[in-house]
Order: sequence, then structure tokens, then C-alpha cells
Amino acid sequence: AWILALLLAAPGASAGAAPAAKAEGASEVVDRLQKRYDTTRDITANVVQEMDVTSFGKKFTSKGKVYFKRPGRMRWEMDDGQRQTIVADGTSLWVYQPSENQVYKAPFDQAFQSTTPVSFLTGIGRIADDFSVAPDGEDETRFYLRLTPRAGEAIGVLRLGVDRRNYDILSAEIHDPIGNITRLQFSDMKRDTGVDDALFVFNVPQGAEVIEAPTQVE
Repeated sequence: AWILALLLAAPGASAGAAPAAKAEGASEVVDRLQKRYDTTRDITANVVQEMDVTSFGKKFTSKGKVYFKRPGRMRWEMDDGQRQTIVADGTSLWVYQPSENQVYKAPFDQAFQSTTPVSFLTGIGRIADDFSVAPDGEDETRFYLRLTPRAGEAIGVLRLGVDRRNYDILSAEIHDPIGNITRLQFSDMKRDTGVDDALFVFNVPQGAEVIEAPTQVE
């Protein structure tokens, strides 16, 4: 689930933000980060994703573009030689792989619980409430935060790189329980540009097989 959930630590935007004073600790960084995204309507960015998959002993790299819009909507267009489109419309999550002519569909609430990194961007969770947060270093441009889910399934640990100037997320790194590592780097970030709602409507391509996730029973 981290392969999708991690798509989850989405980018912020750097345009128009005032320089910020050095944060005194992780709690202040989290507070400013949360406020940054609470006042954001939509986001677009270019993204590079690298995955170190332990079971294969290989690294996979893909590039693409991501769109977020409150509440609960996102779209990822990725290409590593084989295209993949991921759309969340607030009700369902859709993952389309043209090379396989298959569409994976899952309920939004099941795919994005409050302990996934994307939740605070889609308005269904808050970092301080859902994660234990610790400082994890800093450099000239970024503060680093280590986020561990407070409750629920052991899905891994998230490391965020947060812009020191404006508290946008510039990078994310996931270490899952079986040793896989996924890294995201964001660039050309734009905020509140009026992203078209049509981007978050997914129409199943003609002839594509739809595979629905089994419903979780509590």
C-alpha cells in the first residue's frame, strides 16, 4: 500500500511565500506546514519517484506530474517507459495501467486512511494528530521530519524534507516494513492556479478490465 500511499506526500508551492524564521523544533515546523496546506486549494508539480525494491534487488525510476485539489482529489500521470495514471475523485481511487489494459479501483476511505501521508492534504487528517513527529536533521534549504503512525497497521516510516523558507514539502522518503524504500522529489511547484475539476474525473477506457479491491470488514 505504500507505493500508492506514498504518492501521498504531495508537493507544496513556493511562489509568493515570505521567508520564515528558523523553527525551534519539530512541533513548530509541523504547525507551519499544516497551516500552509490548510490554506491551499490546489497544487501542481513535476515529480521524480525512485523505488528500491528489496525482493527484486532493483531500482525503478519514473517521472511525471501530480495535481491535488481539496477536498480529497488528486491525479498522478507517471511514465517509466510504461504509463500509469492514478486518480482519486473523493469517492474512489483509480489506478490505470494502459500496458495491461487494467484498472484497479478501491474505495477512497479505504485507500487513504488518516495514517497515510496524503491525508492531511486531502483534508481527512492532521499530521500532529495522526503521527509521532521527530526532527531528523536539517541542511541549508530544508528541515527533515520523521513521521511514525500513532496507531494502526505498521505501514512504515515517512521522512519529509520541508522548505526552510516557506514550509512546503520538497521531498519524501518511505521505508516500509519489508525494507523497500521509495523517494519522491518535487519541482516546478505551483499553488492555487485553479486546477480544472475535469482532471479528477476518471472514465474507464473501453475494453479495460476493472479489478475492484475487496471491501475491508471491521
